[in-house]
Amino acid sequence: MDHTHHMPDAGAFTSPEWLITSVGLLFLGFAGFYLYRLFRPSMVKNAIGFFDWEGEAGHFVCMLAMASHLAAWLIPVSALAWSWILGFGTVYYAARAMTWGKRLSYNKQWWDWTHSAMFLGMFTMFQPLPLSPLLLTLFNGAMLLFWTWFSGYYVKDAVLDARAGKSLSFTSDLAHLSMGVVMLLMSLFPALLMPGHAHHGSTVTPVESQPCSPMSHPMPHHEHQGETSDPLCGK
Repeated sequence: MDHTHHMPDAGAFTSPEWLITSVGLLFLGFAGFYLYRLFRPSMVKNAIGFFDWEGEAGHFVCMLAMASHLAAWLIPVSALAWSWILGFGTVYYAARAMTWGKRLSYNKQWWDWTHSAMFLGMFTMFQPLPLSPLLLTLFNGAMLLFWTWFSGYYVKDAVLDARAGKSLSFTSDLAHLSMGVVMLLMSLFPALLMPGHAHHGSTVTPVESQPCSPMSHPMPHHEHQGETSDPLCGK
């Protein structure tokens, strides 16, 4: 599916490219943080009492997808590929919540459901859902509530972990909080984090359209010339 037509209208406020790129770099840093944790199981277990490789890998993928969406030159993965990856993550965590996740002594079922919702929300950044207008409105409202709750949860956790001096958990809190706030902003103000000059050098002539939320239609995945685009646990 080609996403090049999802461009902001002239009257919508769009953040400057340097700001969007900076946010993308922030998420790339968080991806590196979770990759580091993934290869340091003893350190993570000593800090939080358990090591969940699935959680560390899942968080790495999420942060990488956020970086790729905001600044594709950092992570040049197509929107189609991210749709498959994030769609798989959505189903994977839902399956874990209902099956083997229940047998993990350190796990809580609602953690898995939250991660499944996280992946689903990010999936819609790259691929629209084939829903009727009514169902789409209900879905959008549910995701807005989810990202609001998600952000608030990590504000609380970040404060508690900062006071307790838990640096590893605090950094994880910041990663989750950043994701929640950015997803909430993109849902409420779709054009805010869409660069006015996505698709540098693209030969496709954009069609005028109103910007839409990540839950209803994906925002532009920044492509370059020659390219086409068809928390809780684990602190």
